[in-house]
Amino acid sequence: EGEPVRTQMYYAKKGIITPDMEYVAKAENLDPELIRSEVARGRMIIPANVNHKHLNPMAIGIASKCKINANIGSSALASDIQGEIEKVDASLKYGADTIMDLSTGGDLDSIREAVIKH
Repeated sequence: EGEPVRTQMYYAKKGIITPDMEYVAKAENLDPELIRSEVARGRMIIPANVNHKHLNPMAIGIASKCKINANIGSSALASDIQGEIEKVDASLKYGADTIMDLSTGGDLDSIREAVIKH
């Protein structure tokens, strides 16, 4: 914190291995320096929004394991928070590494806040 730019690439290009890079290295069974260098080269990303406090960092890139993404979302026809939470639980139960909320209807702010907190 306190840095004007807080991206993984910013730190990787400065030669700094961040705690997120360390975490990813352990999860992927890779050397932290390999993670740093791949991020610096733009061949790997660690999608970790600094405003999302309940996430586990993960890597997407050629040197990392394959990932499974689940797309969930409400619409103008069907929209309730509990339904979206159930979709999150099902996604996690069946091994999703990431979950993308594509909601287009209902109280979007409340739905997304509940999904992120869950």
